[in-house]
Amino acid sequence: MSNSKSTIVFKWGVGIVQKATDIGVQPMVLTNKKINGLINEIAGETAISIIDYIKNRKNVSEFLIADKVKLDMQTTRNILYTLNSYNVATYVRKKDRKKGWYISYWTFNKGRVGELIDKIKDDKLEQLQQKLGREESNAGNFFMCGNGCARFDFDHATDFQFKCPECGQLLNQQDNSRTIENIKKRIAELQKETQKKK
Repeated sequence: MSNSKSTIVFKWGVGIVQKATDIGVQPMVLTNKKINGLINEIAGETAISIIDYIKNRKNVSEFLIADKVKLDMQTTRNILYTLNSYNVATYVRKKDRKKGWYISYWTFNKGRVGELIDKIKDDKLEQLQQKLGREESNAGNFFMCGNGCARFDFDHATDFQFKCPECGQLLNQQDNSRTIENIKKRIAELQKETQKKK
């Protein structure tokens, strides 16, 4: 297999490596917008500046990261560990010879971003399909507070005697056909996005 700079390699299973184009998969183009959107979704807006700083660097000290992005150490570490829990940022720990402390050196794992974006889309699609099933099976059986505090299905509304537990206002029956329509629209959008990459 020849490797050129434009070749993107995917690993499918243990020890099997194939070019994406050989198996008919179009590789995802990772723009800064996609990367920042993912980072914002999994770790918050503050994490974007950290990723922007370590994006094109390897093994960057956590102290240097905190200093450059103007965050305190605790916040910086929390964000980095959150990113690490999704394997978007990886680290190695080394002991400082002078002080005896362990310092973490961080690297951005760009290879994980594409598959994580796909996984999050798949998870959202599954959640929306489950929500659609609940909405369709309980069509016309939802009750909502006039102030928008709470929304319940029939069983839960009866538990609260058709009164809002937040403000005490009477719950009104809600026509959920627009909710069903919006969920179907969002499912179609996600399925269309998923089909584009196949």
